[in-house]
Amino acid sequence: MQPLYNPEKTYLENLADGPFFKGTIPVRPPFSWKEFLGFNIASPIGVPAGPLLNANWISLAADLGYDVLTYKTIRSYEHPSHPLPNIAFIDAPDQLDPANLPDRIKRQNLPPTSIDQLAITNSFGNPSRSPDYLKKDIPLAIEKLHPGQLLIVSIFGTTEEEYLDCARLASLCGSPVIEANLSCPNVSKKEGNLFANPEAVEELSRKLVGVIGDTPLVIKLGAIPDQRRLQKVLTAAARAGARAVCGINTISMAVHPPLSHSRQTCGICGAPIFKAALAFTREAREVIDKEKLGLELMATGGATQPEHLKQMLDAGASIAMTATGMMWDPYLASKYHQGHQYA
Repeated sequence: MQPLYNPEKTYLENLADGPFFKGTIPVRPPFSWKEFLGFNIASPIGVPAGPLLNANWISLAADLGYDVLTYKTIRSYEHPSHPLPNIAFIDAPDQLDPANLPDRIKRQNLPPTSIDQLAITNSFGNPSRSPDYLKKDIPLAIEKLHPGQLLIVSIFGTTEEEYLDCARLASLCGSPVIEANLSCPNVSKKEGNLFANPEAVEELSRKLVGVIGDTPLVIKLGAIPDQRRLQKVLTAAARAGARAVCGINTISMAVHPPLSHSRQTCGICGAPIFKAALAFTREAREVIDKEKLGLELMATGGATQPEHLKQMLDAGASIAMTATGMMWDPYLASKYHQGHQYA
């Protein structure tokens, strides 16, 4: 299995030279149109923040049939990536339970023999290109979309003002939808745990809505095993004017040996987090419906098979997304389109 992203190359090399794809573009079956956040989309299948580094990556994903596409998380200023390694295979148990995680997880040198066992850790540190680059590249990414496709731009800040500045930048770039990443596992604990604090979620979401106006705001969440806390977070987001939530992000864990002395923990993604993502989807849908919050629900985390995307939709997601899965199997969306009809 050769991924679209080459783990042996730096982030900037992958951004400049990738994606590394030599296959053919599949023919799509007829669209099954769906309304989402006021946009008509061709299908509920997409890619979350992470793999789509710039317009070239957006273009390939669009050609491959992923219809809700998230531009890699940006900052309001240029910021470098962590040094190599950024991606490593891990020896993970079958599934990780966010409420009962092991103390650490071991790295392994060999890739898995099948995508069912695909388990990696990623550690990039939320790199970002300069505002000047983004002002050119995000509009170009939008131009690469086909009818029925939607671009979301993911934003991040280490302070409230940075989030607001980044939202202004995303708006200036013409972002149709903006997602606030409140759950990055590769930053400080304080920044990465913002998503689990209902009061902080409400305060920041309200200010972001004030900055971006009618542009829909999505809140990116990590796993929240405590359903009472999840209810408070979702209610806070809806009360503040957010239009959708997306979850889960990768699961932050200690990895042995660590990727570097300063990176003792990093985000676990791929197959081992699918059940946690599916549980989040079910629980979030239950809260949204019970409390009549009116939030759209975007599901992501561990989907490596077409059936996983269907399970996410069946669990109540408006949109089902794949990141690690699509990196190692670019035809994942096409396989779903060929085998399933949409509700």
